Amino acid sequence: MTMSTVSVRISEEEKRQLQKYGKLSDTLRQGMKLYLNNKKSEELFSKLEKLQAENPIKTSTEQEVKLIKEDRSR
Repeated sequence: MTMSTVSVRISEEEKRQLQKYGKLSDTLRQGMKLYLNNKKSEELFSKLEKLQAENPIKTSTEQEVKLIKEDRSR
């Protein structure tokens, strides 16, 4: 994997706060990973909501559980 260098301007206060959690580069790298994971999750939830709107669920969770229990008892 090729690594790229990214420069960021932050205030001295932000730098001090980030350094409390370890090496500055590692902390920022973790923060970016969390941010990207959050954005990916938002995209997936958006796609899921769109799919659910296009194909409405015809049964509730409780009904599904009841159907599964009935099927298992056969």
